[in-house]
Amino acid sequence: SMELPTAITTLATACQQAGGTAWIVGGRVRDFLMGISSKDIDVEVHGIEADKLHSLLREMGSVNEIGKSFGVFKVVIDNVPIDVSIPRRDSQVGPRHNDVQVVGDPHMGIEEAARRRDLTINAIAFDPLSGEYADPYGGIHDIERGRLSAVDPMTFMEDPLRVLRVVQFAARFGFSIHEPLLDICQSARLTELPAER
Repeated sequence: SMELPTAITTLATACQQAGGTAWIVGGRVRDFLMGISSKDIDVEVHGIEADKLHSLLREMGSVNEIGKSFGVFKVVIDNVPIDVSIPRRDSQVGPRHNDVQVVGDPHMGIEEAARRRDLTINAIAFDPLSGEYADPYGGIHDIERGRLSAVDPMTFMEDPLRVLRVVQFAARFGFSIHEPLLDICQSARLTELPAER
């Protein structure tokens, strides 16, 4: 099973006692399932409002608010840095890829929260207390197949930088790109990207 610092158990238990669930999300879960070691720990807390989560975290360690308005915190518990956030939804408010308004919503549920991620392999969550995975978009199956698939083809291109990430992941892991995702990437308007990319 996934080896995690005790700080994670401390955090997850505190969240559970407050009526929420702390899921490990993103790269740490993906890399573990691929047998790759990973330093970063991203935790997404469901069922607890941002303000309440903030005070909960402060009882456990030092907290740095990255985006308090939508519930993104950097916390250090027992010398372990952890990125903690509540689920959030992006609302596109203009034509450019950074014209986005972010709203935190701790009650949207794991499926809706995972939908804003780019690829299915990055949309798997792990509950450190129960040892269970939440994988609403079939990311584990895609890892087994060595395939990159979009979580949601309709929203994938809201951030054109994702095309570059697909290319990077394909090169780094030797994964194939699922046909529908390939079509999206080939039709991408890369003109919207900042030139330095």
